Amino acid sequence: MRKNVYLLAGGPGNGGSTAAQLRAAFENSGEPHPAVGYIGTASGDSRRFLGWFEPAFRRAGAASVTLAPLAGRGADEREAARILRASDVIFLSGGEVEDGMRALSASVRVLLRELLEDGKQFAGLSAGSIMLGRAWPHWDDEDNRPEDASLFDCLGFADAIFDTHAESEGWPELRKAVALAGEGTVGWGIPSGEMAVADADGRLVPNDRLVRCVCAGGRAVLG
Repeated sequence: MRKNVYLLAGGPGNGGSTAAQLRAAFENSGEPHPAVGYIGTASGDSRRFLGWFEPAFRRAGAASVTLAPLAGRGADEREAARILRASDVIFLSGGEVEDGMRALSASVRVLLRELLEDGKQFAGLSAGSIMLGRAWPHWDDEDNRPEDASLFDCLGFADAIFDTHAESEGWPELRKAVALAGEGTVGWGIPSGEMAVADADGRLVPNDRLVRCVCAGGRAVLG
């Protein structure tokens, strides 16, 4: 049976709240000290990124944290699958959303969906949270001109479009993604230090600390 999916924003100075939110996700796995399978594709499987996250995992009660090698020269899908199947929690880290999704092959995406349906606990932070949502925008040019944007699919384990800790910028990428998705689409901004939760059906659990964005009249409107 599927479990809730936890989407963390993180952000500077939020280490304490991040550890508490991770603890909630870990406890939902049913294991008091879970083994965490770490997907770091959004950062190119950076060991430095993993080093930043690991203390928070330990404070939240993780018994172990193991990188599933899926990006770069060290990628090994068979070993990654073994690690993910043996984990109690699968965590998707921060970095760049498009890089993170590109490194997940079709077979890995199928495996992750199977693990979700089998009741594996999933959580993400920053780019990892966005990847657990429905979609994200791609720009064909470096200037991010609106007319050059298109939408690409993410994992869709949480059935909405999400962005994280972009409150100071007015959520431009969230607004673009929602506008591209079309009339009536609703997306959600997760401010720094906050967390969204999707239930076993992928639907957002009500949370008035999130920022709502809806496509109305061809425009993405906040509020």
